[in-house]
Amino acid sequence: MKVIWSAWAKYTYLDILEQLYLKWGISIVEKFELEVNELINKIKDHNYICPKSTSVGLHKCVINKHNSLIYRIADKHIELITFIFNKSEPIF
Repeated sequence: MKVIWSAWAKYTYLDILEQLYLKWGISIVEKFELEVNELINKIKDHNYICPKSTSVGLHKCVINKHNSLIYRIADKHIELITFIFNKSEPIF
């Protein structure tokens, strides 16, 4: 299944990368990118691998103890909605 990044997913992903780089350096950024890519590949193969979130039609995947990915499944694609910080109080 094809994966589409929403504009907000791109923005939040890049924001996380920037924060990681400023706080911990390039090795942590690379580790996070690897975790995200592995998760997206798993979602491609197993669309419902992550549990449904509290918001209708969305799924929430924990990337690591600090970050999660919110996505939804459409007819012929998977749309990445946003990346969130797990300690925040998101509506998802």
